Amino acid sequence: MRTNHKEIQVVCPCPFCGHGHSVWVNEIDYLDWQDGELVQNAFPYLSAEEREILISGICPTCWDGMFGSADDEEDPDDDWGFNEDEGFDPYEGCYTGDC
Repeated sequence: MRTNHKEIQVVCPCPFCGHGHSVWVNEIDYLDWQDGELVQNAFPYLSAEEREILISGICPTCWDGMFGSADDEEDPDDDWGFNEDEGFDPYEGCYTGDC
């Protein structure tokens, strides 16, 4: 078993808005993840949002704009979780008029 307490900063640019988001992780945990360990097992101390940034690079703002947040109520007519009336632009990472 490898042990190391060195923290590294992983910077991931969001593929939609382009903003860079960083996540601090243990270096050995990062190497284990790169070697195939499941992200939730490699980084149990990270939030789901932080793990998603590592997996896909999608930032929380773009994720919520595309799929809705965990606090949003389910819309039975909206299978994709995207509300076209809100005017979210994932490429800008903001709502229309707020960019």
